[in-house]
Amino acid sequence: MSADSGDAGQREALEAKFRLWRAAHKTPSTVLDAHREVLLERVSQSMTFEGEPVAVSRLKTLLEQSGPWSKTPDT
Repeated sequence: MSADSGDAGQREALEAKFRLWRAAHKTPSTVLDAHREVLLERVSQSMTFEGEPVAVSRLKTLLEQSGPWSKTPDT
């Protein structure tokens, strides 16, 4: 088996994973929700790293209190 066939197999696996993701996220709102979940997890990990741990559930609560995310940047 050559390195090219390994790369092709890996590419096909990634493409299959992407197709599944796209099937589950057909609307802009589902994509936004998926990105929010990842972002909340990353913020939680970053704050833990900085010595100020916070739970994802707490971040969600704070986000809900501040209202929906603005589609336009603050000026």
